[in-house]
This record gives sequence, C-alpha cells and structure tokens, in this order.
Amino acid sequence: MAQRSFPFGPPAETEDRSLLTALGKNTASENKVRRRFRQLVAKIEQRREDLQRWQDYILRFNQRVTNEIEPLRVKLVAAQRDMALLIDELLTRPAGGRKLARKHRRQLGELMTTLLLHALEDEDDEALNALREKYCEPITDEDRLLEMDLTRELLEVFGVEVDDAHGARNSEELMEYARRQMLEREEAALEAERLRQARREERARARPKSAKAQAAEAKREQAARAVSQSLREVFRKLASALHPDREPDPEERRRKNELMQEANRAYEANDLLTLLDLQLRIEQIDTAHLASLDPERLAHYNQVLREQLAELDEEVARVCAPFELVGFAGRRVTPADVDRSVDAEKKELREALEQLQGDLIDFRDPRRLRLWLDAAASEDEIFFNEEYGLDALFMSMHEAPASAPRPRRRKRAGKRRRG
Repeated sequence: MAQRSFPFGPPAETEDRSLLTALGKNTASENKVRRRFRQLVAKIEQRREDLQRWQDYILRFNQRVTNEIEPLRVKLVAAQRDMALLIDELLTRPAGGRKLARKHRRQLGELMTTLLLHALEDEDDEALNALREKYCEPITDEDRLLEMDLTRELLEVFGVEVDDAHGARNSEELMEYARRQMLEREEAALEAERLRQARREERARARPKSAKAQAAEAKREQAARAVSQSLREVFRKLASALHPDREPDPEERRRKNELMQEANRAYEANDLLTLLDLQLRIEQIDTAHLASLDPERLAHYNQVLREQLAELDEEVARVCAPFELVGFAGRRVTPADVDRSVDAEKKELREALEQLQGDLIDFRDPRRLRLWLDAAASEDEIFFNEEYGLDALFMSMHEAPASAPRPRRRKRAGKRRRG
C-alpha cells in the first residue's frame, strides 16, 4: 500500500517549527525593527506560559485550600470551642472540687472573653451563644455611640462626611452609609468626567484642523488600516490553504478543519503570533520568508504584537491580583511563592492545633492547669494575633468571610511537664 503524503507535513512533526525558534536562526543581520519583532514574539511566548501556569495553578490552589487548609481550620475551631466549654466548666465546677485562686479565675475569665469575642467571633451555636451571654458584657448605648464617633472620625480622615447618616444606629450601618456615599461620589465623578470629555471632543471636532493636524490624523488612520490589512492578509493566506472543502481525504480534511478553527479563533482575537505560527506549521512560510519581510510590513506586525502583549499583560495581572494583594505587594508573585505561603499556613495551623490540644489536656488536670496559668502570667504568654496568614487570600479566592484569628501561645523554655 502506498504511503499517503501530507501537503503540510505529517500530523506528528518532529521538527521544531515554533516562530521563536525560526527567528532565532536569523539574528546576524537584524535591524532595529526586526530585533523588536523578535523581542515581542519572545515576550508574548513568555506571557502565554505565565498565564497558562497560573490558570493551571488556580485549580491546584483551591484543592490545597479545600483538602489541606480547611480541615485543619475546622479542627482548630472545634478545639477552641472545646476550650471555651472546658473553661466554663472550670469556673463553674472546678476539677476535684477545689476552687481556683482568684488570680487564676481572673485569667480564665479573660481567656474565655478573648476566645468568644475573637477566635470564635463568627461561630454561632447554642452553647457558644449561652457562654457569650454569661461572660461577655452586652454593648451599651454609650459604647455604641462612642464607637460611632470613632468611626466618624476615621471616615473624616478619608474625606467622607457622615453627619447626616439617615438614622444609622451603629458603626456597621454608618460604614455601609459611607460606602454608598463613596460609590455615589465616584459614579458622579466618572459621569462628570465623561461629560467633560464629550464636550472636549465636540469642541475639537468643531474647530478647523490645521494642515499639520490633518496630516497627522490621516497618517494614524492609514497606519491603522495597514495594520488591519496585514493581519487580514495573513489570515486569508491561511484560509486559502486550509479550506477543508477542497480536501478529498477524510483524515486530512478533519485535520485542516481543526487548523482552520484555530485560525478563525486567532483572527477574531487579533492574535497575529498564532497565525504566523500556523503558517510555519503548514510550511506556508519559512525562516527565509521571515528574514526577507520588508521593514514596513514588519513594523505593522510589531504594532499588532504590541497590542497583543498589552492584553496578555493585563490578563496575567488580573489572575495574579488576588495573590499580590496579600503578602506579595510590590513584586511579581509566582505560583511557587503562593505554594510556600500555603505550606507555612498549613504548618502554623497544625502547630496551633497541636498546642491547643496539649492545653486541653493540661487544663483537665488541676496541678497542670495551675502551672500553665502561673507560667502564662509570668511570661505574658497568652496573646492573640489579629493578622492570620492567608485569610484575606482565601476570602478573595472563595468569596467567603475569612475565619477569625485564633489563640496562640509562645513556647516556654524547657519541656512541658505532664506530671
């Protein structure tokens, strides 16, 4: 049986026909325009790789949060709840019937309040709500008014006046009113700028243009048409060679149809690089053709590639934005950076959970409890951290509230005594 030939090479090609590789073979006699063309192609290829890397990573990140981080967070919250219930039991019914010293009861009361108002602030169940009513003082009208005054002062620093807050009863309603005011102010400013721009454009159209301005405008329009024409010519050449209706062989017709679909998508997206890559792959152009492109045509190609690179830069920035806002501001973040942060968060969660589980054991033994409280008092050991790892990042990726900060203890020197 005779071997079937493929006019555009076999489906599985072994030769590297990438545009970047082809351009690398013709650097000896580069001029400025040709060098810029090669640089733009290289940058676009790099941005494409960056974008694909991030698109692949987002799924892995969500899987890591769901499978590695969230189970530890759930366990930590459960341990914090157990600690709150245990402290209530110790304050109500001391272990072994021995009453705690006054200083120890005060310490436990402070720890209970901090647990309920910070670590377990967002947790809502019957037992915790009962503990809040028992241990946490209700917010008075005076406290609420003081908080609203402080909120007003803070908003005024940012230039937001909220004296006429339309009956806001607390700081949350005051902030919501301020948010609406800022949004309305921003929309009004944008609308005013649109009107000013429209008036400027109208005046500019009404003014007679100088000969120099007319020439410059005509030159810009001509360049834009030339750029569009260059892109269209590349696409037409591809369409002529790839039209599947002209191919009698079913398998080759299927292959041409797939390539034609790729060309259509690239043309609609003004993706000149993919169109040129397709020309190389079907051997419609070669390295000699790229080397012989006239500078004017190449300059048109460069304009298309610059626009394509700008769009890719915006897309990569959009994908990276949630990560760069949390812990990576001021530099370009990579998936490896985020993975390291997730590893650190996982380690921190695990250590906090193990520490709290050990504390639960200590608190159930009267002697160990007293040792724990004495050590905490002498070393100022109990503290809470309002900034907790990747909470803001998880919130931005999952559009869910970040969990509250959790209690942590500094490690004491020496080994913990277990009795």
